[in-house]
Amino acid sequence: MLNNCLKLALFALCWCYAMRSVATPESANLGLMLMPSPKKMQVTQQHLVLPENLQVFMTGLDEQRQSLQFVRLQSALAQNKSLRSTTLLKSALPDTSLLHIVVSTNNIKKAHHLLPQLGDDESYTLEIGAQGIHIQANSVVGAQHAVSSLMQLLATAEGGRLPYLHIEDAPRFAWRGLLIDSVRHFISVDTIKRQLDGMAAAKLNVLHWHLTDDQGWRIESRAFPLLTQKASDGQYYTQQQVKDVVAYAALHGIRVVPEFGMPGHASAIAVAYPQLISEVKDYRMQRHWGVFKPLLDVSKPQVYEFIDTLFSEMTTLFPDQYVHIGGDEVDPEQWLGNSNIQTLMNTHNLKNGHDIQAYFNQRIQGILNNHQRIMMGWDEVYHPKLPRDIVVQSWRGHDSLNSLARSGYQGILSTGFYIDQPQYTDYHYRNDPLAYDEPVDLSLALSSAYAFTIERLKGSDVHGELLIMGKGAEQQVLIKLNDQHHKIAQFSKSYSLNGKQYSLVTLDSWMGPLEFEFALNGGDSSVLVGNSRYPLMLKENLRPSKVSLLQPLTSVEQQRILGAEATIWSELVSDDNLDLRIWPRLFAIAERLWSPQSIKNRENMYHRLEAMDDYGANVVGLAHQRQYLNGLSHLLSPTLSDAQQQRSLTFLLALSSRLEPAHYYTRHHIKYLKSQYHQGAALNDLVDFLPVESTAVRQMQSAFSRYRAGKTAALEQVVQQTLTLQAQLLDGQQVLVDNDNLTHLQPVLARLLTLNVMTLGVIESCRRQVTHPPQAQAQVAQQLRSLQNLQSELVLAAVEPVRQLYLDCQNSQGTL
Repeated sequence: MLNNCLKLALFALCWCYAMRSVATPESANLGLMLMPSPKKMQVTQQHLVLPENLQVFMTGLDEQRQSLQFVRLQSALAQNKSLRSTTLLKSALPDTSLLHIVVSTNNIKKAHHLLPQLGDDESYTLEIGAQGIHIQANSVVGAQHAVSSLMQLLATAEGGRLPYLHIEDAPRFAWRGLLIDSVRHFISVDTIKRQLDGMAAAKLNVLHWHLTDDQGWRIESRAFPLLTQKASDGQYYTQQQVKDVVAYAALHGIRVVPEFGMPGHASAIAVAYPQLISEVKDYRMQRHWGVFKPLLDVSKPQVYEFIDTLFSEMTTLFPDQYVHIGGDEVDPEQWLGNSNIQTLMNTHNLKNGHDIQAYFNQRIQGILNNHQRIMMGWDEVYHPKLPRDIVVQSWRGHDSLNSLARSGYQGILSTGFYIDQPQYTDYHYRNDPLAYDEPVDLSLALSSAYAFTIERLKGSDVHGELLIMGKGAEQQVLIKLNDQHHKIAQFSKSYSLNGKQYSLVTLDSWMGPLEFEFALNGGDSSVLVGNSRYPLMLKENLRPSKVSLLQPLTSVEQQRILGAEATIWSELVSDDNLDLRIWPRLFAIAERLWSPQSIKNRENMYHRLEAMDDYGANVVGLAHQRQYLNGLSHLLSPTLSDAQQQRSLTFLLALSSRLEPAHYYTRHHIKYLKSQYHQGAALNDLVDFLPVESTAVRQMQSAFSRYRAGKTAALEQVVQQTLTLQAQLLDGQQVLVDNDNLTHLQPVLARLLTLNVMTLGVIESCRRQVTHPPQAQAQVAQQLRSLQNLQSELVLAAVEPVRQLYLDCQNSQGTL
């Protein structure tokens, strides 16, 4: 023991000496492929070279967890060409070991208490120096987070050399989760476990498992066997499988919170036990996506007996202290038409559907309390009569979340983290559970006000208000959407087109990143939601509303925001493309929840995310890259020779490089309009296997930004890449004819070929500083925009960047 202490003291002494020249934490992270970024990090220019036999000393971890860390570390070494020959050797002697993983002995829990819990100490320190690698943590999960960081360093170390560094790390938020919907499309146990591997790599700690909904009941209940016999199509998890997943998650430091939807989203219950529903009749399995009528009958005692018995059974499978009851999207029609519920309303002075749901939730909360569980639900479950220890998950956004926190309730954010929606990663990266809006100068005079309507393809239109405050350099722009607070928006630029003045204003919203193109003096206004352009009706507003701003939370109120969960709803997701929708984006979301709020550099995030893309696939074993290639391969005719298959796949990779799936819920709405928004609709087209974000187009945009900043040579790379792409597409276009599954893509190819030609033309006009006549400008701008329409699930992602470059070259910037 004394020798060990002396060794640690020597390690610390050497470390202090080495750290005489220290980089700042922010700049130090720029060169290291760590995601999430650590809370504090110091790096020197010195390096540790690993031996071929790396002895590892571990204490404070049980055998199973030690074995897991060995497997994880060995997979990271195997990824690095310079370290593939390095072998890990387990050692019982700290003095002869280069790698130490130490969990403080006074904090070790016994094996049967090793289930992770909310509030666990997840902190760790990681030091690399002349004496080796030392990990210190107060908990097993903290040590495993340290191993996750070390794995990233090992896998990406140049020349197999590790920099001397000192990391002190701990999460910013205690609740960092991923919701997986196993109902709309059933997700296999292997796929669930693979996501748990990824979550552990990204230091996420909650799997929110959505197990019941209108389209099915996905978990075995021995107390109520009809739930799976009648309402699962045979696709459900046995109790043994659930225990296996929960144990696997716990081994990786991840809690599992189950969701059992009630009183709405109850169509599956209605099929199995219609006597529990407010309108008793025969129900059939619901095959379509949406919100449906069946509601549990809150007036029947047997409903509460059903719930009590169900939770008594389910809590034996899920040891976590939280149980999610859903509670969202309740249509009270069945309640209001039920005479027994009407009597209940009169007896308890319940005035409407919200009051009925509050009555129900109080009953459910009592049942859960009897089972030593805490209730969780979506925004709609909130009611001031509920106890303050419940947790509300917000899909309605920061306005709702902050209101809950001010009322004394705990909450987590999911708005802005809906990753079943294709969205750009930097949008998620900007989305902070503790929203901070730039200050608004209310002393500025109102210059002008407008009302606008965003016309969606399905559902209610979005109504908004545009307020322009002040003039010139002091000008501020406020936007209000529906019944939310006003938010300050960013004026991007203005340009003239065919005699009309257009102003570009950006704002993040629950729909995604919005880029408004306001035609303030006539013309067609629109808004770009991610990559999908929606029409916008704009008119002058003579009676603008009073400015209402989201007020900052106090420090006490901020502590009630426990964190956030990303959500992967599965209407358009299956086992075959789930990873592709989640990864690598989830690494960036994990960083927003783990790392300090000050870490937010977009370019650096994308730089590290590219490394995480390969790291996730090759080290962690995530399937996003494989699903992309498999999805493209399955589109090809099986009669092709191997050479034809390879040539066709190369062509499809080129074709898809500048394509993206339509963002927001645009694809969902298009499918609804085509009567394809249901469980039986195939998910086997090119759009189903595209990454949500085109790396090639993002790099193109970056080059355009450098050009605008005066680096004229930045366009050359775009020219060369576009010429190469054009040649590949022209050379391989016969592929679309030879494969029956691809013939429908011929119009997409034609539009992309046209876009490439126009891209080269726009760049040439910018280089030569050619100013076109107004009518010609309008024609070019319209031709570009006509290459993409809102009715297409596939988006030519370069259309808008190229159009903006053209307009920038033709116009000077100004104010609104």
